[in-house]
Amino acid sequence: MSIITAYIKHWFTSKPRGGFGIHSPFVYRFVTDVIECKHQYYAYLDVERFRRAWLSDKMEIDFTDYGTRPSGKRKICDIAKTSLKSKDLAQLIYRIALSNHSHNILELGTSLGITTMYLALTDSKARVVSLEGCQAVANCAISALNLRGIKNVEIVTGNIDNTIKGVVSTFDSLDFVLFDANHRKEPTLSYFKECLSKVHDNTIFVFDDINHSDEMREAWAEICGNEKVRVTIDIFHLGIVFFNKKLKKEHYKIRY
Repeated sequence: MSIITAYIKHWFTSKPRGGFGIHSPFVYRFVTDVIECKHQYYAYLDVERFRRAWLSDKMEIDFTDYGTRPSGKRKICDIAKTSLKSKDLAQLIYRIALSNHSHNILELGTSLGITTMYLALTDSKARVVSLEGCQAVANCAISALNLRGIKNVEIVTGNIDNTIKGVVSTFDSLDFVLFDANHRKEPTLSYFKECLSKVHDNTIFVFDDINHSDEMREAWAEICGNEKVRVTIDIFHLGIVFFNKKLKKEHYKIRY
């Protein structure tokens, strides 16, 4: 199924904006107060200036990718165009992490550090660990974080297949995890299962590109069916997962 076909299908099978047709009070509040929130947080302006800088940076770096993109010499501006979350999605991720007062945050896929900055700015006392496969890209993110004066982020470089287990073991629990690394079925499910041991009732997982390909749609279906998962929200580009055992097991598609 092409991504265009998948989007058309999503549009006709999803709930409209405004929370219409959502009977769960929890999901209704999350959709209206978090997903559709129009408040302009101070972090937005702060972080977006770094995005603009990356989009104009023509310096070449050695780009190593363990997922679906080719490795080799690439301009930073080209990496920014293809790898960074859009402003709307990056700011939504910020609001989601803010919504449950996330203190222990794990990000899979640092890229140039835009979402990393957003996650770090939800709480200066939060612990944010971000995993990145490419050292050169991680170095760019580190330089931006240092320039902004962000001190609560640790970036771990190397193949995430090899680093995730050790990093997850350093957390007593995980409040928020962003899965934005290897956009293939088996790695996605492997990372999901690795993080499951640290979830609690208020944990939120966010998966990027759940409709990127047939295998990512298959991965998302397996995640939705997991016994620990209670509620999921599919906004097409992102999948949001909740684990509160008090919630009825339900799956929503929302237009965003």
